[in-house]
Amino acid sequence: MKCLKGILFTWSAMISGYEQIGEPNLALGLFSKLNAVPNEYVYASVMSACASLKGLVQGKQIHGQALKFGLDSVSFVSNALITMYMKCGKCSDALLAYNEALELDPVAYNALITGFVENQQPDKGFEVL
Repeated sequence: MKCLKGILFTWSAMISGYEQIGEPNLALGLFSKLNAVPNEYVYASVMSACASLKGLVQGKQIHGQALKFGLDSVSFVSNALITMYMKCGKCSDALLAYNEALELDPVAYNALITGFVENQQPDKGFEVL
């Protein structure tokens, strides 16, 4: 068990690192090679990569995996989901992720508000505010 945690930590760090340096394709490629059940850190990073690419199809598939393992409602995973759906112009899907989150924090509110503004729906952003 300890070895698996170390492996996931390493994979998570690498996926997150690729995403943070602006290499979302490399992050997704590495994710596809992961031969273990991802943890919430991996899902959050890979969702951010999908958001960067506006990769809705990939994002939905990964969302389904996170849902299967019960990690979609973890705050930073749900925040990444909200951001990904908003970046892909799917405001209703972002609202669903928001409504299913166990904990709402300022990041979730900011992701919704920013997403609505970026999707030319500032009135809905003000409603969230």
